[in-house]
Amino acid sequence: MKLIVPIIAISLTILAAACSGKTPGTPTPEGSTTAPAPTATVAPEPSPTPAPTATQIPLPSPTPDQAQESDTESIHEYIRGHSLLAQGEYQDAERQFQTVVLLEPGFAHGWDGIGQALLYQGQFDESMYYFDKAIELRPTLAEAYAHRALARVNLGDLDGAGRDADRSLSLDDSSVDPYIVLGRVHTGRGELADALANFDKAVEISPDDGGTYWWRGRFWRDGAQNFSLALDDFSKAIELEPSVAAIFLDRAITLIQVGADTGLIRADIEEAISLAQEPKLPSIIARAEELLAYVDSLDAQSPAVGF
Repeated sequence: MKLIVPIIAISLTILAAACSGKTPGTPTPEGSTTAPAPTATVAPEPSPTPAPTATQIPLPSPTPDQAQESDTESIHEYIRGHSLLAQGEYQDAERQFQTVVLLEPGFAHGWDGIGQALLYQGQFDESMYYFDKAIELRPTLAEAYAHRALARVNLGDLDGAGRDADRSLSLDDSSVDPYIVLGRVHTGRGELADALANFDKAVEISPDDGGTYWWRGRFWRDGAQNFSLALDDFSKAIELEPSVAAIFLDRAITLIQVGADTGLIRADIEEAISLAQEPKLPSIIARAEELLAYVDSLDAQSPAVGF
């Protein structure tokens, strides 16, 4: 799945975040005023409304010896769940994957699917249980380790996230998610060269995925404080994924930090608000409106130009 779906992620927040799951305040060029950065989760477009958790529905307790190949009905239900994830319908996807494990308790991918749906809703603690179940059923399921690594990094568990990401890559080194996690882990430790190497690897593996550029752009801005390269990556992410509101917000914040023309900043913020209308993304809209008010204050401080 492309990172931009949870972007991922989340979102690949919004996708990209510091290792605590929130974007740190980013230094601004000398003489400019700091604009607060938006709160981020691994999902690109987080759902701010609390959703019913999977634990509200009784689920069977699988055992490792049940982990057999899925039957046709379970596969169809599982595919539908991933389709809902791709559409950003995370609560519906969660319920769909619950149906999968009710039909087939030993299907590790179904438990991993519930975890993903919770992860993309920002319910990191809750998602851990389901990733653990998936790994218990199938210890070689690379994506379950990658997804658990994403949950851990958002919970601030850098060591655990790094271990899970390394384990995922040992099973399948073609996945982007573990490299993104390792990039975030190294950024959190101040190991910027190692962080960049992992973000670069993610871009190399998936050069047509806007989420990889988005994450690297946030590294350039929040880690390396290279605003020019951050803007390049955000612009590339927008070129590839022009319908993701949160990327426009990240570029707008960076434009504020470099003291860009307020007309350019305003255009990105207004585009983010427009894109966040359907489906409705209240947290994105609220953050965009805060930034728009900030830009209004900048314009009010500028002397009028007479003609």
